[in-house]
Amino acid sequence: MTAAARERVTRSRAETEALGEHLGRAARAGDVLALWGELGAGKTTLVRGIARGLGIAAAEVTSPTFVIVHEHEGRLPLFHVDLYRLGPGDLGSTGWDEGIATGAVTAIEWPDRLGDALPAERLDLRLEPTGTHERRIAIEPVGARGAALAARL
Repeated sequence: MTAAARERVTRSRAETEALGEHLGRAARAGDVLALWGELGAGKTTLVRGIARGLGIAAAEVTSPTFVIVHEHEGRLPLFHVDLYRLGPGDLGSTGWDEGIATGAVTAIEWPDRLGDALPAERLDLRLEPTGTHERRIAIEPVGARGAALAARL
């Protein structure tokens, strides 16, 4: 973890969603959230909370694994991107970068699939399960925009 990074521990899905809601309330147009973690780490649960913080019904948020990108309308648009099934050569036609270009809040699951295309200005959220519902979440700002979002938390 970098010196500017912070760590939170959530002990239930509700707490993970509450952290996401806090992120959603702090988010501004064009913010990018890169969600790192293995299958079942709680990435989609965190995005449900982000959606709620943006004024979007959390029930609308499901994993976009088979669709790749879900767009939701709220206080700010939310692009929820899941790149799990993609390789670097598959990215061009997914529309994952459309959210960034339009000023939406963009939450990217499996950001490692982007390689060099991963936005340099973002907030990294590294989710690590430490129990059945407990998660250790490292919040790491990358670039000035990521630092500004982290400061608003």
